[in-house]
Amino acid sequence: MKRNWDVVREILFTLEDLKPTEALSLNGFDESRHYDISYHVKMLGDAGLLVVEFFHELSEQPSNFYATELTWAGHEFLDSVREKNTWDKVKALIKEKGGVMTFDVIKTTATTVASTLIKASIS
Repeated sequence: MKRNWDVVREILFTLEDLKPTEALSLNGFDESRHYDISYHVKMLGDAGLLVVEFFHELSEQPSNFYATELTWAGHEFLDSVREKNTWDKVKALIKEKGGVMTFDVIKTTATTVASTLIKASIS
């Protein structure tokens, strides 16, 4: 399975929008996407972007989970790609330059794009 940054962003937004008493699980997504969502939530937890607990069963079904909150790093990353305009520019710029979309490259590029947009609005 390949990492999909749009799915990563969607999961982070979905988790951020939950009430403090709620948790994100596979039930919040269409069943056809369960493997993809479970895979990406696992990666986000491993990367320290969210707090998650997995419930592994001996089956071929995707692992269910309860994600309860974003970490500081998760909020920082989401804030760097929050605006759709910025996100679209980041993806286009990385693609145009032939770069690889890694976490660090996305965050650095998003910061650069945001700084450029701010400077342009001040001038």
